[in-house]
Amino acid sequence: MDNVFSTAEIWIDKLKLTTDLILHLDNNTKLPNGWGKRELLIHLTGWDEEFINFSEKMRQQVMFYEFYEENGEDKNQQFFRDNEHLDLDSALLKFKKLRKKLISVYEEILIDYPQDNEEFLGFFSIWWHDLHHLKQTGIDVSELEK
Repeated sequence: MDNVFSTAEIWIDKLKLTTDLILHLDNNTKLPNGWGKRELLIHLTGWDEEFINFSEKMRQQVMFYEFYEENGEDKNQQFFRDNEHLDLDSALLKFKKLRKKLISVYEEILIDYPQDNEEFLGFFSIWWHDLHHLKQTGIDVSELEK
């Protein structure tokens, strides 16, 4: 349990670091798929919200692998449809709000609802998703990968 717990703590800290890197991306950032910063923020916010919503099941000790979505691209398209009205500043505010909430949820789950299994760590893995997109923007994140 100690290894799972300590790894989850480290991953929460890494999420804080990736969040800071995302917040400091240039407003003219473009990803290889054509997304700008606005689209990236909408995408990340959508997944943050999915993890926040799943936290209710984590409180019931449901295994994280039940979170897996077979077609994540459908979710991505829904995130964009639901947020097409947001300009960059609004997307940024929404991202900050939900990311702060997700970090708080992570800390609560870790302390109040720990599970003694490797799958538990999956819930804390969204920082890897951030890392993937930060790499696409050309940011050197090699230190975080250690």
